[in-house]
Amino acid sequence: DGRFRVIVELLHVLRKRIQTTMNPAFVAASSFILFLTSPFDCRSTSFGKVICTPNPSKHRSKLLITLTSSSSTPSSASSSNSPTSNTNDEQQQQQQAEVFSAWNMTVSDFFSRSIGTWKSQRSSHNLAWAHFESVNSDIVIESLSLSDSEVIEICEKYDTAMDSALCAIRMSWEGTSDWDEDEVLKGSTVLVVVKNEHGGDKEGKLLRSEGYAETIPAVGEWKMTEDGVFILNTFYDRAAAEERIWFATKDLRMRVSMIKTSAGTGVLNASFSSEIRQHSPLNATI
Repeated sequence: DGRFRVIVELLHVLRKRIQTTMNPAFVAASSFILFLTSPFDCRSTSFGKVICTPNPSKHRSKLLITLTSSSSTPSSASSSNSPTSNTNDEQQQQQQAEVFSAWNMTVSDFFSRSIGTWKSQRSSHNLAWAHFESVNSDIVIESLSLSDSEVIEICEKYDTAMDSALCAIRMSWEGTSDWDEDEVLKGSTVLVVVKNEHGGDKEGKLLRSEGYAETIPAVGEWKMTEDGVFILNTFYDRAAAEERIWFATKDLRMRVSMIKTSAGTGVLNASFSSEIRQHSPLNATI
């Protein structure tokens, strides 16, 4: 009837609008409009989707209308059964299934996902001198075999059994600071992730060939939280460092760091870093 045609036309208009915007407020508004103008109960979901189902008290027919931000819009009701439409639906379902989540990420997963080249931007506050520093860096993280000679050497140095090592990486960085644009900040370190005897894959020690706060070998204590945050505490002779690193998406890491006094009674430096994975030849969407 005429009322149904109005609903279909409205759905097509909303579909085109949602293709160009993922604003949650607009999605919610579109759901409200559909509720007022049709004999169906509508609700908005994530990923720009509005699902309308019939209310038995209003209508006897069965209808499921899914409004999504797809790459193609059917020009008629019959086109929804076309191979192209089915392919788009499968792609949308696959994209939704691949939504990134760091929940229950293990430390091995964390370091495996960290392998690659990253562009880092760090904002650092030196609280003792009331100075602000901005550092741009390129970071390269490579996976190392547990049988690598450097990994074995580090484990022997700290009297650590090789069967307790979970994974190992080499991290290299090169960057510049706005304090001195002519100075190049450059370094490299080997990290070996070791599990505790009773900690399993939730906590343990991190062996490093070179530390951040002091350029000497260092041992840190790590743990993984349920929501996928890697927490590392490292104690040096003259300072202590605390870092929290997590994945916001599969291609975006966040890092919060603090340099404290060795006694842990004061904070000397605090910084925040965003690290974006670099892809070749084109950068991926974050």
